[in-house]
Amino acid sequence: MSYVLPLLFVIATIVTMVVLMRRRIMKERFTVWWAVLSIGVVVFAVFPPLLPFVAEHLGFQTPSNFVFFVASLMLLLMSVQFSVEISQLEEKTRTLAEQLGILRAQTEQRSEVTTLALTPETAELVESQEQTADSDD
Repeated sequence: MSYVLPLLFVIATIVTMVVLMRRRIMKERFTVWWAVLSIGVVVFAVFPPLLPFVAEHLGFQTPSNFVFFVASLMLLLMSVQFSVEISQLEEKTRTLAEQLGILRAQTEQRSEVTTLALTPETAELVESQEQTADSDD
């Protein structure tokens, strides 16, 4: 019965991850870490003697030191993954901003060339024809 609380934690975690994925709030690749955590909690909750056995064989003084080490390692891995994701998104944002700036400059350059090449009378004629064409549609 000592594994009821960890199992409730696992069920709550899985339900939360499924709900977040279905609402498209969280991507599937981020739920992998939570699934790994849930599996670990279930294994050590269902087989309580396994935690001291693994901790002792890996050289930890107490099982709680092993748990804190694994938690720290998991947080480190998640931080690295998030840092990579953020770097990729920043690069995409920078590229898109540059492309937008180039497109705006080209658009402004084209509009200046056409208006500079026309005499004022011709520009008025072109504008009136465009307005007529827009009203016909």
